[in-house]
Amino acid sequence: MGEILSGAEFLDCPRNKGQIRADAWKRDERMEKLASLKVSNPETFDRLSPTLRLSLGYYEQDKRLAAEHGRDVTNGGK
Repeated sequence: MGEILSGAEFLDCPRNKGQIRADAWKRDERMEKLASLKVSNPETFDRLSPTLRLSLGYYEQDKRLAAEHGRDVTNGGK
């Protein structure tokens, strides 16, 4: 359903939700630390609040979209 809505035309032009999210992505050092914790210590990561884990999931998805749309996601994301 999300893919259908992402490709649908809104008002006078097609809406590209992936591009919009990629453009809005900003590097967040707190999320980067959570991502490294997820890899280095999954047991501790699993004990974090569900809100933090969901936030990291959205952050990682937006970061992936930014990289797919040609943004540099390694340092500052510019």
